[in-house]
Amino acid sequence: MGHRSYSFPLLLISLVFFTISLSTLNTQVPLWLKHNDFSMSQIGIVGSSYFIGNLVGAMLANWLIGKFNAKKTYSAVCGLFIVATLGLSLSMDVYSWSFWRLIIGIACAITWVIVESCILVTGSIHNRGKMLAAYMTTYYLGTVFGQALLRYFPKNILYFGLVIMTLMMLAVFFILLTYYKLPHRKRNSFNLLPMILHKPARFGLVGCVIAGMIIGSIYSLLPAYYSYLGYNDQMVANWIILLIISGVIAQTPVGWCADKFGKARLLLVEMLIAIVACLLLISHHFTILATIFFGAAIYTVYPIAMAWACQTVKKQDIVAMNQAMLLVNTLGSLIAPAVIALAMDWLGIQYLFISFMIISLYFAWLLAWNLLKSKRSDYA
Repeated sequence: MGHRSYSFPLLLISLVFFTISLSTLNTQVPLWLKHNDFSMSQIGIVGSSYFIGNLVGAMLANWLIGKFNAKKTYSAVCGLFIVATLGLSLSMDVYSWSFWRLIIGIACAITWVIVESCILVTGSIHNRGKMLAAYMTTYYLGTVFGQALLRYFPKNILYFGLVIMTLMMLAVFFILLTYYKLPHRKRNSFNLLPMILHKPARFGLVGCVIAGMIIGSIYSLLPAYYSYLGYNDQMVANWIILLIISGVIAQTPVGWCADKFGKARLLLVEMLIAIVACLLLISHHFTILATIFFGAAIYTVYPIAMAWACQTVKKQDIVAMNQAMLLVNTLGSLIAPAVIALAMDWLGIQYLFISFMIISLYFAWLLAWNLLKSKRSDYA
């Protein structure tokens, strides 16, 4: 218990440094590409490459953790993140940047599986929800810090990479001070189909896909969207800060509401809020308020969906379910940016939020159908 007491805060500190690095890079990469006259479809390809890396990393994570343990794997992928970030400075073309973003995506996915699995395995049924809320809050705060610090980062790609290297070394330093041992699974790490097909977890898994589609598109396309509207780099960062900080503030009250009123009902309300917010953003009315509500709704979908899916499996299957959730989340993040970027190229940049509205409407329909079906079975 003593090991756990100090390991969790140190894990979160390490996560902050990792997330600051990722946050700054996720915003700066589309801006670099936009400033070098890349089209939206090319920016979408580079963005999707990052999520292909997430997909590969999600499938490799369990095997790597079992072979090298959690801390060694975490340290190694931080090193991989550094190499890939510095690699961006070697050339400015779609193919090389797609490759380096793929490598960064692999590193990120493995890191998330490690951190989330450490929390889910070491937490109890009584404190797991609080630990996940602390994790998500830390992750989003790190993202906000990254956006706020972006103005102080050098614009030169190589020097930018050297700053990232420093932050990632700090992340490695703090993870090495922790004490975490994840259980080894005898089953093949790629055998995630039983988790994905686990019927009680299906709506939680669909929620993970929806969150991946929208948040993946936000990170891949929203900076370029704001840039096309004529915003400078600092204004872009400020709007993204507002979006994410809204999600940070919403974590605790939304978690409380999910426990009190049910996860399905709350997710339905969140999707309806997201639809209204998208309508306001498309029409450019009450944009600040709409951005706040959109961020609060979208950035709380994944933790609720994750908790919903994890509560349906036994403790020994939590790591595998966590891996499956990241896998389906990544599939959403992989497909959506490329498809939405093409729609924006063909039909106009306003189709970013039109796409978000369509995705939210689809999930709202699924949730409403599920709730109606549950009520009918209760009356039967």
